[in-house]
Amino acid sequence: MMYTDLIDQDDFRERLVRLGIPVDQNVDAEHCCRQLLNWLAQPQGAASLAQAKALVHELRQQREIMLPDVARAIDQYLVPVLGR
Repeated sequence: MMYTDLIDQDDFRERLVRLGIPVDQNVDAEHCCRQLLNWLAQPQGAASLAQAKALVHELRQQREIMLPDVARAIDQYLVPVLGR
């Protein structure tokens, strides 16, 4: 039997933090998305835009191993702004 490590809210948050985006600990995926968008709207966050778009693209391609709440938050908050 094969086990896959699913992308959960903690994995999503860790990826954002690795990009240098300040995200609070112990928050859900929806909150992570809102913090990312708030960060990108600030002058110091604008430099992270290309990396954030690349991350959204990468995560959308990994949708089959993503927990539904993470996928839903990305679709609702990030795809309209960063995913097209």
